[in-house]
Amino acid sequence: MRLNKYISSLNIASRREADRLIKDGKVKVNGEIITNPAIRVEEKDEVICDTENYKSEKIYIKLNKPAGYVVSNNKKEGKPIYKLLNEELKNLYPVGRLDKESKGLILFTNDGVFSRKIIGDNSECEKEYYVKLNDNISDGALKKLEFGISLDGKKLKPAKVKRVSKNSFNIILKEGRNRQIRRMCEKVGFEVVILKRLRISNIFLNDLEEGKFEYLTEEEINSILNLN
Repeated sequence: MRLNKYISSLNIASRREADRLIKDGKVKVNGEIITNPAIRVEEKDEVICDTENYKSEKIYIKLNKPAGYVVSNNKKEGKPIYKLLNEELKNLYPVGRLDKESKGLILFTNDGVFSRKIIGDNSECEKEYYVKLNDNISDGALKKLEFGISLDGKKLKPAKVKRVSKNSFNIILKEGRNRQIRRMCEKVGFEVVILKRLRISNIFLNDLEEGKFEYLTEEEINSILNLN
């Protein structure tokens, strides 16, 4: 197995971050510093990564995204969300997406392992949203949103739905396909008027002011890193 892939498999770093560790001389294989990410290693090899300073550079923030901002630097698509971050934070990358008209909780980090725990292919991380529709929705339609929707020819994972009012509900998903909630609601004959993300795993939006950000607590960070 390639050295960078091996390090990534240990959840020490993402593949890209492993490349950086290796090129910076922070990795030893059988006692020798290795700077070539493509070198092949086996289980019998001793691989040691010096991540002390590397880990201290990690940054994790949550932001309350207003509607009308795009999770992009492309001004042609709309107001870039990076305008809401301090200059020194603009090298962070978003953990997942919220479409232009959606609002609420979005995370930014430079930690690929943290990001993969939330949006990786095998992630079971819960994301909770508040949804308001253009009309009243029946209990039957809500039940269909929980168990009966397919998108792009593939059945969705079961969702958890809790009614808030005649035309609104909270929904918890464990996946995040493109515009998934809006498309799910279209399938049962409704248009989404408000879509707001409230929670990612144990990280809550709470009373964070719209358009503002704050650093995650150590407890919030570990709640993600300790996910299976």
